[in-house]
Amino acid sequence: MSAKPKKTVHKKKHADEREPGVHQEPVPVLLFVILLLLAFWGMMYLHTNAGGFNRYVYGPFESYAMVSDVQPGSSDDPMKRGADVYKSICLPCHQSSGLGAPGQFPPLAGSDWVNVEGPNRMLRIVINGLSGPVEVNGQSWSGAMPGFGDLIASDEDLAAVITYVRNSWGNEASVCTPEEAALVRSESADRGRPWSSPELLNLSVEVQ
Repeated sequence: MSAKPKKTVHKKKHADEREPGVHQEPVPVLLFVILLLLAFWGMMYLHTNAGGFNRYVYGPFESYAMVSDVQPGSSDDPMKRGADVYKSICLPCHQSSGLGAPGQFPPLAGSDWVNVEGPNRMLRIVINGLSGPVEVNGQSWSGAMPGFGDLIASDEDLAAVITYVRNSWGNEASVCTPEEAALVRSESADRGRPWSSPELLNLSVEVQ
């Protein structure tokens, strides 16, 4: 008696047993429009209020347009003249906000080196430069700033940029006069090297 052949059962795959696939739904147009509007609002807000997120970014001016209108040596106002010199020479490192760059360039806004009685130390830094570690507002910085005495050849421009820095971004200090700039330039003419922080701290803040 021969054995009965086994029946082969073929299972049909149900619809829910199919291999999963990727199905991309189109992005809703409304969501896309909302995202564009939010991005536009954010850019406009930063354009109007930012600049290092500092409200003194254009100080003492009210807008970038006012700053850009200043021409070299075109004004008898030390603040306007100083703003032009600052924009040309100092801005790349210390920024339009005066806040500098974290870990690279110390701030001028609120700086304890800026807000002192006299401009003597600041003048010497700008003329001859500064090298080595320096402490600004309790924070240590290490780097080098070149001297700009040759580039800022006019005593009026030198005094103006010092005055501008000492009275911008909330700083409140005395003005620097062209006579003070000329005296310090004369005293520093033969130095030939940058200042160090200890050397400057041993000097009076007043031009003598």
